[in-house]
Amino acid sequence: MRILVVFAVYISLIGCVIAEKSMNGNGDNLIDVLIIGSYESPDPVLERVRKLEKNGVVKSVVVLESFPVQIHLKATKEVIEELNNMSRVEGKLH
Repeated sequence: MRILVVFAVYISLIGCVIAEKSMNGNGDNLIDVLIIGSYESPDPVLERVRKLEKNGVVKSVVVLESFPVQIHLKATKEVIEELNNMSRVEGKLH
């Protein structure tokens, strides 16, 4: 009986490690960054981030309530470049 319990604990720990690795994917290549949104409504940058988040491409997304929005996230260099290169409507300061 004791061997069965030890075996069950061992198998569950192995499963957790495997799940952690598969969820992280290429987690070593993720960069923490702040992306500034657009003055458009709805914000196309925020919409793209939400779509990428849903597909698991970006991680740890935090949207700050500001105008334009500020988005903290973790992503690969290529995804960050894509988001930074999106066209934006700039606000006018008076």
